[in-house]
Amino acid sequence: MGDNIKRMYSLYAWIYDAFFGRIFEHGRYVALQVMDVRLNDAVLEVGTGTGLTLPLYPKSACIVGIDISQEMLDKAELKRCYHKLSNVNLYNMDASSMTFPDNTFDKVIASHVITVVPDPLRTLHEMKRVCKKGGEIFILNYAGCDNKIISRIEGLISPFRDKLGLGKHINIDELLRNAHLPVEYEQRVNFLGMCRFIKCRNGDS
Repeated sequence: MGDNIKRMYSLYAWIYDAFFGRIFEHGRYVALQVMDVRLNDAVLEVGTGTGLTLPLYPKSACIVGIDISQEMLDKAELKRCYHKLSNVNLYNMDASSMTFPDNTFDKVIASHVITVVPDPLRTLHEMKRVCKKGGEIFILNYAGCDNKIISRIEGLISPFRDKLGLGKHINIDELLRNAHLPVEYEQRVNFLGMCRFIKCRNGDS
């Protein structure tokens, strides 16, 4: 993953909870409700960040969080210790080149990651690889506004957002089609419905 992303999120680690945490709070709770994590489920959080979601999972499930930023993971580790989350393991890892074996997780979620990584399709293929056949893959991401004028403006400022580590303007539906991930369910979440929460089923072994 690009050094710029590492550098930007190392800086964001200190303000992430206070700023981004509040903005994306609604989406986190919707995601946890729809994911319906059960006893002994193995769940992978791709881009776990500062670990805002970690205390919300049932302690009967095995949760693994990965992130490219060690500074973000340090914040997540503090939450893991404070909440005594013995069911959580954290790793510094590139989402586009994971070291987990094939067919490891029952559920895989990427929150506000797909538009940030340099190669979104490769990251989705990695998510499919480590997800069990028939398992569930979830995408929670900024998707922009339905208004065509605002959407064009977003496209114009996309290069600047990308440099700031806030994600580039991509067609998520096209990306999912190329990854052969049909959408089973989706919902608009967060302020003005600017984010999409998407559930897919992994048909690949």
